[in-house]
Amino acid sequence: MQFSNNDGSHQSSLGKYEIRESYNGKFGKAYRMDGLDSTNSNARDRAIVLHSYYCIPDQESINLACLSFGCPMLSKNAFNETAKYIDQSKKPIILYAFY
Repeated sequence: MQFSNNDGSHQSSLGKYEIRESYNGKFGKAYRMDGLDSTNSNARDRAIVLHSYYCIPDQESINLACLSFGCPMLSKNAFNETAKYIDQSKKPIILYAFY
């Protein structure tokens, strides 16, 4: 498995992220994220966001998921449930990406 913090790498970055404001883009509702570690400090510039994607299943599977270009992705159902908590939170929400 390879990880990168470089723009154009199309790879995920490990580390701690703060989930920030939502917006509507090509994947529908998504959340911008700020990388809080040196390993993901370019997240905002790289447009690494939390979003749903049609090829992510609702259930855990041994099959490989579709590839992202570095963004964490959830199934549509999981994203909709998660969004409720993010949108209602008065405190920052932290996402950890680790391997």
